[in-house]
Amino acid sequence: MKIIIVGAGEVGTELAKRLTQEKHDVIVLEKNIKKASNIMNTLDVMVIGESGHRVSALEQAGIKSADVLIAATDTDEINIMSCMIAKKLSSIKTVARVRNPEYGSKGLLFSNEQLGIDIMINSEEVMASEITKLIKTPAVNEIAYFANGKIELLSFSVKEDSELIGKQINTLRKSHDFLIIAIVRVTGEVVIPHGKDEILPNDSIYVVGKTGFMSELSWLVRTKNKRAKSVMILGGGKHGLMLGKMLEKNKNGMSLKLVEKSEQRCQELSEALCKTLILNGDARDLTFLKEQNMEHIDILVSLTGSDEINILTAALAKELGVKKTIIEISRPDYEFATRALKIDSFISPRHLVASQLAKIFRKRNVVSETILREGKAEVLELMVPAKSVVTNKNLINLKLPKGIIIGGIVRRGRVIIPKGEDKILPGDRVIVFTDSELVPEVELLFSDEKIGQA
Repeated sequence: MKIIIVGAGEVGTELAKRLTQEKHDVIVLEKNIKKASNIMNTLDVMVIGESGHRVSALEQAGIKSADVLIAATDTDEINIMSCMIAKKLSSIKTVARVRNPEYGSKGLLFSNEQLGIDIMINSEEVMASEITKLIKTPAVNEIAYFANGKIELLSFSVKEDSELIGKQINTLRKSHDFLIIAIVRVTGEVVIPHGKDEILPNDSIYVVGKTGFMSELSWLVRTKNKRAKSVMILGGGKHGLMLGKMLEKNKNGMSLKLVEKSEQRCQELSEALCKTLILNGDARDLTFLKEQNMEHIDILVSLTGSDEINILTAALAKELGVKKTIIEISRPDYEFATRALKIDSFISPRHLVASQLAKIFRKRNVVSETILREGKAEVLELMVPAKSVVTNKNLINLKLPKGIIIGGIVRRGRVIIPKGEDKILPGDRVIVFTDSELVPEVELLFSDEKIGQA
């Protein structure tokens, strides 16, 4: 595909990186010289130093022969304008990153069609939704749902004093309701486990099973999934406000606090949030944090807009007794720091947006795609066509490439956590965990194309 990306910020750069790895023809429009130079020097893409809402720039990018335009700048209006102009110039498919929820509301004066937008993504709303899921399930560090909520993927960390250390994978599964599909080492290495692989200190273990299987997993996690009673949000920007609104809708007796440095912003937050205590303070101030009795906070979410501050405050909060920490980070090179400092969960906006958009560039039978761990691993949900080479064979005989594992099968509404003797049948919905580099091979295996066919 020929794809035009407007904006070379964090989201645009991540999308360009992924799409070039998948051999798409990518053209990036970026007026900022520094951003344009950075992406030009790191990726094999064509860069045009213009804004995407200029007709001449879109024509120079080859809009009439392009397949998709993704407007991913930090300005909603530029993204919307880019899509509107693109639609006037071509029959291209358009995607816009839109941060203001008013643009996507049902009472909007103009419809998405009138704005020239085929797909609208609100990254703040997507991120708040992901954090809310983690707050509702405090015992795990990551969670994702598949097959219309029938299957869930959970991850948890192995503590240094855990009884699991040194145990082999084949000794851990006591139930047919879940399957260990991956281990992520503290170094960031992703291991698709075999029976004799051992658990090491600070590993992250990924487990897939029927939704609600957490009770079956409690003996393995060695912790109870207690409901969070108190949550503190650091940072009252768009992300913090969106999360506050979402948590207020599902409060269920939960105590909510939001810390913001700006007095003026605190006033605005007080008017927007009616069930949240707004505190005017500096999240970096250790004395201020101590005064908040952090040992009584179940979950701290740091969304200050600065990766460094988010990491620092989460690390301090852990030392002060907070039970679980969740942070937003944008820079991929900081993700290692979160593991080294034992921060429980991190959310990456660029990965969330990439996951939302990935289905556009996949084969028709790909239902959903979830990106994990710095983009090194992915989970694909696929519908299996009748002529797929994987059908009607025992899984043990498929001889799948190393790095690909079948995590779940849904057949006529029934969830199957697969064993070696199970088969994949035409019409099944299959959950596949894979190394990111093997995604094209997974698509081919679960398509109706012949292996080796172009």
